[in-house]
Amino acid sequence: MNRYLLTIALLCAGGGLPAAATAQEAPTGIQSPAPADASPARSQSPPAGEGATSQSVEGGSAFGRFMKDVGGDYKHFFSRETAAWYVTGGAAAGFVHIFDDEIAEELAETSPTVRTTLEGGDKYGNLTLQLPIAVGWWVTGHAMGSARAVDAGRDLLRAQISATSWSYALKFAAQRTRPNGDPRSFPSGHATATFATAMVLQDHYGWKVGVPAFAGATYTAISRIIDNKHWASDVTMGAFVGIASARTVTLHLRDQRFALGPYAVPHGWGIGLVALP
Repeated sequence: MNRYLLTIALLCAGGGLPAAATAQEAPTGIQSPAPADASPARSQSPPAGEGATSQSVEGGSAFGRFMKDVGGDYKHFFSRETAAWYVTGGAAAGFVHIFDDEIAEELAETSPTVRTTLEGGDKYGNLTLQLPIAVGWWVTGHAMGSARAVDAGRDLLRAQISATSWSYALKFAAQRTRPNGDPRSFPSGHATATFATAMVLQDHYGWKVGVPAFAGATYTAISRIIDNKHWASDVTMGAFVGIASARTVTLHLRDQRFALGPYAVPHGWGIGLVALP
């Protein structure tokens, strides 16, 4: 793989690195009874031990709560953190834009073997796959009784909604022509979708899941350039739009506050981790 592919991969994959210092995995808590007056966690998922089915008990209200969360994502999108992601992404895309033509010409000579290897990027980054992944994660979490998976699935779906809407807002505003002559090139929707997925998984599960997810997103970004569907600066900006969208929907993971509190047990007492309101 030539130097341009390596540079693009580092720019895209590197987008997730600043989050490592601030991202926190969802707290698992202490496996012991909580105080009777303990306040519920602010995370959308039910507390560990109650099962993942509590959201469905209220019937239609679960959908209303989800839509309220989606609306809140647009409100919370305008924050100092997302502004930092956009400024960084814009600067990186602007730098890469200087070499867009040169990169396109260089990669036009990519071997058929490499092109064949990268064909999967078009399918992986498509919303027809990314949305089912999000919904499937959510449904599987319910089926398994995993509150953590339910929460991750909800956030994956919310991230796709947010990332897609912001991606298309920028596409129609920029009106940039693709290398193959098609419209709406900037930013890359495939890169936006896959990097949103990768960042959500990183925030929920850490780098054991985050690293392969970011590798898949980078694979997709490079495939879009090789396939002549996007300029290198398109996928660079797309990566940062996706990450910013994901960080918005996972605010509840980083905004969770806990305190130690006493609780009574038969013939004694203990100390548990209590979620603060």
